[in-house]
Amino acid sequence: MAMMHNLETESWSGEGVGTSVESFLARINREVPEYPPAEAADAVMSALCERLPGGLVQEMREQFPEGLRQLFQHCWKERSAQAQKFDKDDFYLDVAERLQINAESVRLVLHVVFASILSQITEKLAHKIEREMPPNISGTWNASRRAADLPR
Repeated sequence: MAMMHNLETESWSGEGVGTSVESFLARINREVPEYPPAEAADAVMSALCERLPGGLVQEMREQFPEGLRQLFQHCWKERSAQAQKFDKDDFYLDVAERLQINAESVRLVLHVVFASILSQITEKLAHKIEREMPPNISGTWNASRRAADLPR
């Protein structure tokens, strides 16, 4: 299968290896320029990885390009690691505290970073992750999916 990469849309490669760190962060910077993109991505990814089962975290890691694996090195956990409680209010507060912003601003940051994450992973993995989320966070995950350039 030939690799597909559209520079205009920073499209997913089709082979489970995502795009570049630069395009991942540029997408976030375009949508929420008031927050440093690496910090916004790190806050969401850290909070998400703490709450997902280790096996899903490892699958996500494997689908990210090497540069993003390195960027989020401290987030990855072992396959056997258990998931934490996944509650909307705690999740929002966690991201807000990491970014030092008010909780009302978190939804937009989540939407943008989720879209960037979704542009890196397969649809199958996106559905597995969604099933681990509480309904109100999975709603944001699904809404951001429409903004992501999904694998076909």
